[in-house]
Amino acid sequence: MTAARPASERTGATSSGQGFQPAARRRHRIAAGVALAAIAIGGNLYVYSALDASEPVVQAVRDVPAGEQITADMLRTVDVDVDSTVNVIAGDRLDSLVGSYAKVRLVAGSLVTVEALQPTPLVTAGTSVVAIQVADGSLPIGLRERVPVLLVVPGDGADTSAGVVSVAGRVVGLPTDTSSALGLQSLSVEVAAADAATIAAADDVRVVLVEPSEDPAAASVTVAEDGEP
Repeated sequence: MTAARPASERTGATSSGQGFQPAARRRHRIAAGVALAAIAIGGNLYVYSALDASEPVVQAVRDVPAGEQITADMLRTVDVDVDSTVNVIAGDRLDSLVGSYAKVRLVAGSLVTVEALQPTPLVTAGTSVVAIQVADGSLPIGLRERVPVLLVVPGDGADTSAGVVSVAGRVVGLPTDTSSALGLQSLSVEVAAADAATIAAADDVRVVLVEPSEDPAAASVTVAEDGEP
């Protein structure tokens, strides 16, 4: 009787001890997969690094009313990722902004733009700022800081056209609530010094919003490359 042959002889397997050897085509596929994975990882790293490309810009620490002079404690620098088209002020120019004036109200937490500041006071020579009280709801829609207005003092009696006085002015501060139980608001308006007494003495002043015009007191601050406004 013929003895049974070992299983290794029946299958033709060798006992050389070599491990699994993939075919050449399979090795190429594995190499290609590794290369694609490396490219994908590199792309993700590039995208994340671009997202983290932040830069210091100037931010308002607290609310700054229009016309107030800027001090060091009003502004700070924060690192943000903003598009190059956003008109912000670079953080390294922070010190140069001290001493300038807020052209409009700076809201706490907002980024400061070049157009929000100016090197000179809002009140120009030959003008005065008068605070008038107006009834809540009587202000025209669209009223904001630095817009031109017409202040009208109505006439007395049935004939409202008699003695009507109108004075050109410019809003320098948004209306604020007063302690009056009548619901009055206080509005600060810049007028010619010669007209200040007339408006200040009036008991009833109506505010008319007129077509915007050039603001002679609000020459835009220019932040030069060296940081000087």
